[in-house]
Amino acid sequence: MRAAEGWAEALDEGVLVLSDGHVIYLNPAAARLLEVDHERALGASLIAVVRDHRIEQAFRDQAPIELVTRGRHVSVLPVPGALLLRDVSEQRRAREDARELLAVLSHELRTPVTAIRASLEALRFELPTQQRQRFLEQAEAEADRLARLLDDLTVDVKAPAARSVPLRECARRAQTLLATTLEERRVTLRIELPGGEVWADPDKLLQLFLNLIENAAVHGPEEALVRVRTEPAPERSDWLRVEGHDQGTPLAADAIEPLFSPNARAARPGHRGSGLGLFVVRSIAERWGGQAWGRALAGGNAFGFSVPRRREAARA
Repeated sequence: MRAAEGWAEALDEGVLVLSDGHVIYLNPAAARLLEVDHERALGASLIAVVRDHRIEQAFRDQAPIELVTRGRHVSVLPVPGALLLRDVSEQRRAREDARELLAVLSHELRTPVTAIRASLEALRFELPTQQRQRFLEQAEAEADRLARLLDDLTVDVKAPAARSVPLRECARRAQTLLATTLEERRVTLRIELPGGEVWADPDKLLQLFLNLIENAAVHGPEEALVRVRTEPAPERSDWLRVEGHDQGTPLAADAIEPLFSPNARAARPGHRGSGLGLFVVRSIAERWGGQAWGRALAGGNAFGFSVPRRREAARA
Protein backbone atom coordinates (compact mmCIF):
# COMPACT_ATOMS: atom_id res chain seq x y z
CA MET A 1 0.00 0.00 0.00
CA ARG A 2 2.86 2.39 0.83
CA ALA A 3 4.33 2.07 -2.69
CA ALA A 4 0.94 2.78 -4.24
CA GLU A 5 0.45 5.78 -1.97
CA GLY A 6 3.77 7.21 -3.16
CA TRP A 7 2.73 7.61 -6.78
CA ALA A 8 -0.88 8.46 -5.91
CA GLU A 9 0.25 11.44 -3.82
CA ALA A 10 1.73 13.07 -6.94
CA LEU A 11 -1.32 12.61 -9.17
CA ASP A 12 -3.56 15.49 -10.28
CA GLU A 13 -6.46 13.03 -10.32
CA GLY A 14 -8.22 12.16 -7.10
CA VAL A 15 -7.87 8.62 -5.76
CA LEU A 16 -10.03 7.04 -3.05
CA VAL A 17 -9.39 3.49 -1.87
CA LEU A 18 -12.27 1.75 -0.09
CA SER A 19 -12.81 -1.27 2.09
CA ASP A 20 -16.27 -2.40 3.20
CA GLY A 21 -17.75 0.92 2.06
CA HIS A 22 -15.27 3.02 4.06
CA VAL A 23 -12.42 5.21 2.85
CA ILE A 24 -9.04 3.80 3.87
CA TYR A 25 -6.96 6.14 1.68
CA LEU A 26 -7.40 9.31 -0.33
CA ASN A 27 -4.70 11.39 -1.98
CA PRO A 28 -4.36 15.20 -1.70
CA ALA A 29 -6.05 15.74 -5.08
CA ALA A 30 -9.17 13.88 -3.91
CA ALA A 31 -9.25 15.84 -0.65
CA ARG A 32 -9.07 19.14 -2.58
CA LEU A 33 -11.64 18.07 -5.15
CA LEU A 34 -14.12 16.85 -2.54
CA GLU A 35 -13.29 19.70 -0.14
CA VAL A 36 -12.78 17.36 2.82
CA ASP A 37 -10.24 17.18 5.61
CA HIS A 38 -7.82 14.35 4.86
CA GLU A 39 -7.60 13.01 8.41
CA ARG A 40 -11.33 13.13 9.08
CA ALA A 41 -12.06 11.36 5.81
CA LEU A 42 -9.97 8.31 6.70
CA GLY A 43 -12.24 5.62 8.08
CA ALA A 44 -15.44 7.49 7.20
CA SER A 45 -18.15 6.01 5.00
CA LEU A 46 -18.03 6.76 1.29
CA ILE A 47 -21.19 8.89 1.35
CA ALA A 48 -19.82 10.93 4.28
CA VAL A 49 -16.72 11.75 2.26
CA VAL A 50 -18.17 12.35 -1.21
CA ARG A 51 -21.45 13.85 0.10
CA ASP A 52 -23.11 13.11 -3.23
CA HIS A 53 -25.38 10.10 -3.67
CA ARG A 54 -24.65 10.01 -7.41
CA ILE A 55 -20.97 9.28 -6.78
CA GLU A 56 -21.87 6.63 -4.21
CA GLN A 57 -24.29 5.01 -6.68
CA ALA A 58 -21.68 5.10 -9.43
CA PHE A 59 -19.31 3.14 -7.17
CA ARG A 60 -21.99 0.60 -6.33
CA ASP A 61 -22.91 0.16 -9.99
CA GLN A 62 -19.26 0.34 -11.13
CA ALA A 63 -20.52 2.75 -13.81
CA PRO A 64 -18.47 5.83 -14.84
CA ILE A 65 -20.30 9.17 -14.83
CA GLU A 66 -19.61 12.87 -15.29
CA LEU A 67 -21.37 15.32 -13.01
CA VAL A 68 -21.21 18.74 -11.42
CA THR A 69 -20.27 18.78 -7.75
CA ARG A 70 -18.74 21.49 -5.59
CA GLY A 71 -19.08 23.81 -8.57
CA ARG A 72 -16.82 21.65 -10.75
CA HIS A 73 -17.38 19.24 -13.62
CA VAL A 74 -15.99 15.95 -12.32
CA SER A 75 -15.38 12.68 -14.14
CA VAL A 76 -15.92 9.69 -11.85
CA LEU A 77 -14.34 6.34 -12.79
CA PRO A 78 -15.15 3.49 -10.37
CA VAL A 79 -12.86 0.46 -10.26
CA PRO A 80 -13.06 -2.46 -7.83
CA GLY A 81 -12.08 -1.14 -4.42
CA ALA A 82 -11.40 2.45 -5.53
CA LEU A 83 -12.71 5.62 -7.12
CA LEU A 84 -10.78 7.81 -9.55
CA LEU A 85 -11.91 11.45 -9.76
CA ARG A 86 -10.81 14.00 -12.34
CA ASP A 87 -11.69 17.70 -12.58
CA VAL A 88 -12.71 18.22 -16.22
CA SER A 89 -14.02 21.79 -15.81
CA GLU A 90 -11.33 23.30 -18.06
CA GLN A 91 -12.01 20.79 -20.82
CA ARG A 92 -15.73 21.48 -20.59
CA ARG A 93 -15.13 25.23 -20.79
CA ALA A 94 -12.83 24.74 -23.79
CA ARG A 95 -15.53 22.72 -25.56
CA GLU A 96 -18.15 25.36 -24.78
CA ASP A 97 -15.83 28.12 -26.05
CA ALA A 98 -15.20 26.17 -29.26
CA ARG A 99 -18.93 25.63 -29.80
CA GLU A 100 -19.60 29.31 -29.17
CA LEU A 101 -16.89 30.35 -31.64
CA LEU A 102 -18.29 28.03 -34.32
CA ALA A 103 -21.81 29.33 -33.69
CA VAL A 104 -20.67 32.96 -34.02
CA LEU A 105 -18.74 32.21 -37.22
CA SER A 106 -21.71 30.36 -38.68
CA HIS A 107 -23.98 33.29 -37.87
CA GLU A 108 -21.64 35.93 -39.28
CA LEU A 109 -20.68 34.02 -42.43
CA ARG A 110 -24.30 33.47 -43.40
CA THR A 111 -24.94 37.00 -44.70
CA PRO A 112 -21.99 37.28 -47.15
CA VAL A 113 -22.59 33.75 -48.41
CA THR A 114 -26.26 34.53 -49.00
CA ALA A 115 -25.38 37.76 -50.82
CA ILE A 116 -22.83 36.01 -53.05
CA ARG A 117 -25.34 33.28 -53.92
CA ALA A 118 -28.04 35.84 -54.73
CA SER A 119 -25.67 37.75 -57.02
CA LEU A 120 -24.60 34.59 -58.84
CA GLU A 121 -28.21 33.51 -59.31
CA ALA A 122 -29.05 36.93 -60.77
CA LEU A 123 -26.14 36.62 -63.21
CA ARG A 124 -27.77 33.52 -64.76
CA PHE A 125 -30.13 35.87 -66.58
CA GLU A 126 -29.56 38.31 -69.40
CA LEU A 127 -29.04 41.68 -67.73
CA PRO A 128 -28.07 45.16 -68.88
CA THR A 129 -24.30 45.66 -68.68
CA GLN A 130 -24.53 48.21 -65.86
CA GLN A 131 -26.76 46.00 -63.71
CA ARG A 132 -24.59 42.96 -64.40
CA GLN A 133 -21.53 44.93 -63.29
CA ARG A 134 -23.29 45.95 -60.08
CA PHE A 135 -24.03 42.31 -59.17
CA LEU A 136 -20.43 41.34 -59.90
CA GLU A 137 -19.10 44.14 -57.69
CA GLN A 138 -21.43 43.12 -54.87
CA ALA A 139 -20.32 39.48 -55.10
CA GLU A 140 -16.65 40.50 -55.10
CA ALA A 141 -17.13 42.84 -52.14
CA GLU A 142 -18.90 40.16 -50.10
CA ALA A 143 -16.26 37.55 -51.04
CA ASP A 144 -13.60 39.94 -49.74
CA ARG A 145 -15.59 40.48 -46.53
CA LEU A 146 -15.98 36.73 -46.14
CA ALA A 147 -12.22 36.34 -46.32
CA ARG A 148 -11.73 39.05 -43.71
CA LEU A 149 -14.23 37.37 -41.38
CA LEU A 150 -12.23 34.17 -41.64
CA ASP A 151 -9.05 36.14 -40.96
CA ASP A 152 -10.68 37.28 -37.74
CA LEU A 153 -9.78 33.91 -36.26
CA THR A 154 -6.34 35.47 -35.72
CA VAL A 155 -7.72 38.76 -34.40
CA ASP A 156 -5.59 38.68 -31.25
CA VAL A 157 -2.37 38.91 -33.25
CA LYS A 158 -3.53 41.44 -35.83
CA ALA A 159 -3.63 45.21 -35.69
CA PRO A 160 -7.06 46.88 -35.60
CA ALA A 161 -8.51 47.83 -38.98
CA ALA A 162 -10.39 50.91 -37.76
CA ARG A 163 -10.69 54.03 -39.90
CA SER A 164 -13.18 56.80 -40.66
CA VAL A 165 -16.36 55.19 -41.97
CA PRO A 166 -19.44 56.99 -43.40
CA LEU A 167 -22.16 55.95 -40.98
CA ARG A 168 -25.19 56.33 -43.24
CA GLU A 169 -23.44 54.65 -46.19
CA CYS A 170 -22.64 51.63 -44.03
CA ALA A 171 -26.28 51.34 -42.92
CA ARG A 172 -27.42 51.59 -46.56
CA ARG A 173 -25.13 48.70 -47.49
CA ALA A 174 -26.66 46.61 -44.71
CA GLN A 175 -30.11 47.49 -46.08
CA THR A 176 -29.09 46.21 -49.52
CA LEU A 177 -27.74 42.95 -48.13
CA LEU A 178 -30.91 42.38 -46.09
CA ALA A 179 -33.28 43.28 -48.91
CA THR A 180 -34.63 39.72 -49.18
CA THR A 181 -35.36 39.48 -45.44
CA LEU A 182 -37.05 42.88 -45.41
CA GLU A 183 -39.13 41.96 -48.43
CA GLU A 184 -40.17 38.59 -46.98
CA ARG A 185 -41.26 40.24 -43.74
CA ARG A 186 -42.77 43.20 -45.65
CA VAL A 187 -40.83 45.51 -43.35
CA THR A 188 -40.11 49.12 -44.26
CA LEU A 189 -36.67 50.28 -43.17
CA ARG A 190 -36.16 53.99 -42.54
CA ILE A 191 -32.55 55.07 -42.01
CA GLU A 192 -32.45 58.34 -40.10
CA LEU A 193 -28.71 58.78 -39.72
CA PRO A 194 -26.50 61.87 -40.15
CA GLY A 195 -24.09 62.08 -43.05
CA GLY A 196 -20.94 62.20 -40.93
CA GLU A 197 -18.29 59.59 -40.22
CA VAL A 198 -17.38 57.47 -37.21
CA TRP A 199 -14.17 55.69 -36.26
CA ALA A 200 -14.61 51.92 -36.62
CA ASP A 201 -13.58 48.80 -38.46
CA PRO A 202 -15.91 49.02 -41.50
CA ASP A 203 -16.56 45.27 -41.55
CA LYS A 204 -17.43 45.24 -37.86
CA LEU A 205 -19.68 48.29 -38.20
CA LEU A 206 -21.47 46.58 -41.07
CA GLN A 207 -21.94 43.48 -38.90
CA LEU A 208 -23.54 45.65 -36.22
CA PHE A 209 -26.00 47.18 -38.67
CA LEU A 210 -26.79 43.79 -40.20
CA ASN A 211 -27.53 42.22 -36.82
CA LEU A 212 -29.42 45.22 -35.48
CA ILE A 213 -31.67 45.58 -38.54
CA GLU A 214 -32.22 41.85 -38.96
CA ASN A 215 -33.11 41.50 -35.29
CA ALA A 216 -35.74 44.24 -35.58
CA ALA A 217 -37.12 42.88 -38.87
CA VAL A 218 -37.27 39.22 -37.82
CA HIS A 219 -38.39 39.55 -34.22
CA GLY A 220 -40.69 42.51 -34.73
CA PRO A 221 -44.07 42.27 -36.47
CA GLU A 222 -44.54 41.84 -40.20
CA GLU A 223 -45.61 44.80 -42.35
CA ALA A 224 -44.08 47.16 -39.81
CA LEU A 225 -41.66 50.07 -39.78
CA VAL A 226 -38.08 49.71 -38.54
CA ARG A 227 -36.17 52.91 -37.89
CA VAL A 228 -32.41 53.27 -37.47
CA ARG A 229 -31.62 56.45 -35.56
CA THR A 230 -28.73 58.10 -33.78
CA GLU A 231 -28.21 60.58 -30.97
CA PRO A 232 -25.20 61.94 -29.07
CA ALA A 233 -24.09 59.85 -26.11
CA PRO A 234 -24.93 62.14 -23.15
CA GLU A 235 -22.14 60.75 -20.99
CA ARG A 236 -19.54 60.79 -23.82
CA SER A 237 -19.86 63.69 -26.23
CA ASP A 238 -17.32 62.23 -28.65
CA TRP A 239 -19.43 59.09 -29.15
CA LEU A 240 -22.71 58.36 -30.97
CA ARG A 241 -25.56 56.13 -29.88
CA VAL A 242 -27.11 54.14 -32.75
CA GLU A 243 -30.45 52.38 -32.22
CA GLY A 244 -32.78 50.19 -34.23
CA HIS A 245 -36.45 50.76 -33.28
CA ASP A 246 -39.11 48.14 -34.03
CA GLN A 247 -42.87 48.13 -33.49
CA GLY A 248 -43.05 44.88 -31.56
CA THR A 249 -44.67 44.24 -28.20
CA PRO A 250 -42.60 46.06 -25.56
CA LEU A 251 -40.43 43.61 -23.64
CA ALA A 252 -40.32 43.39 -19.87
CA ALA A 253 -37.20 44.95 -18.38
CA ASP A 254 -35.90 41.61 -17.06
CA ALA A 255 -36.37 39.95 -20.47
CA ILE A 256 -34.00 42.24 -22.36
CA GLU A 257 -30.58 41.55 -20.87
CA PRO A 258 -30.74 37.75 -21.43
CA LEU A 259 -31.15 38.39 -25.17
CA PHE A 260 -27.49 39.47 -25.30
CA SER A 261 -26.34 36.03 -24.16
CA PRO A 262 -25.13 33.39 -26.65
CA ASN A 263 -27.94 31.18 -27.99
CA ALA A 264 -30.66 33.40 -26.52
CA ARG A 265 -33.56 34.17 -28.79
CA ALA A 266 -36.87 35.90 -28.51
CA ALA A 267 -39.61 33.42 -29.22
CA ARG A 268 -41.33 33.76 -32.57
CA PRO A 269 -43.14 30.80 -34.13
CA GLY A 270 -41.42 29.50 -37.25
CA HIS A 271 -38.16 31.40 -36.69
CA ARG A 272 -35.04 29.26 -36.38
CA GLY A 273 -32.41 31.94 -35.88
CA SER A 274 -29.16 31.19 -34.10
CA GLY A 275 -29.89 33.67 -31.32
CA LEU A 276 -26.44 35.21 -31.68
CA GLY A 277 -27.27 38.55 -33.28
CA LEU A 278 -27.35 40.70 -30.16
CA PHE A 279 -24.48 38.75 -28.60
CA VAL A 280 -22.36 39.71 -31.62
CA VAL A 281 -23.51 43.35 -31.38
CA ARG A 282 -22.38 43.61 -27.77
CA SER A 283 -19.12 41.74 -28.38
CA ILE A 284 -18.08 44.08 -31.19
CA ALA A 285 -19.20 47.27 -29.43
CA GLU A 286 -17.34 46.39 -26.24
CA ARG A 287 -14.28 45.46 -28.25
CA TRP A 288 -13.83 49.09 -29.36
CA GLY A 289 -14.76 50.44 -25.91
CA GLY A 290 -18.46 51.02 -26.50
CA GLN A 291 -21.66 49.55 -25.15
CA ALA A 292 -24.75 47.71 -26.39
CA TRP A 293 -28.19 47.78 -24.81
CA GLY A 294 -31.88 47.21 -25.24
CA ARG A 295 -34.90 49.08 -23.93
CA ALA A 296 -38.67 49.00 -24.27
CA LEU A 297 -40.45 51.88 -26.00
CA ALA A 298 -44.04 53.06 -25.83
CA GLY A 299 -44.81 51.21 -29.06
CA GLY A 300 -41.97 48.75 -29.51
CA ASN A 301 -38.37 48.05 -28.55
CA ALA A 302 -34.98 49.59 -29.27
CA PHE A 303 -31.61 47.88 -29.40
CA GLY A 304 -28.46 49.85 -29.96
CA PHE A 305 -24.72 50.35 -29.66
CA SER A 306 -22.31 53.23 -29.18
CA VAL A 307 -19.48 54.07 -31.58
CA PRO A 308 -16.68 56.66 -31.37
CA ARG A 309 -16.83 59.66 -33.67
CA ARG A 310 -13.04 60.04 -33.91
CA ARG A 311 -9.91 57.99 -33.42
CA GLU A 312 -9.02 59.81 -30.21
CA ALA A 313 -12.24 58.61 -28.57
CA ALA A 314 -11.75 54.93 -29.38
CA ARG A 315 -10.15 52.42 -27.07
CA ALA A 316 -6.45 52.15 -27.76
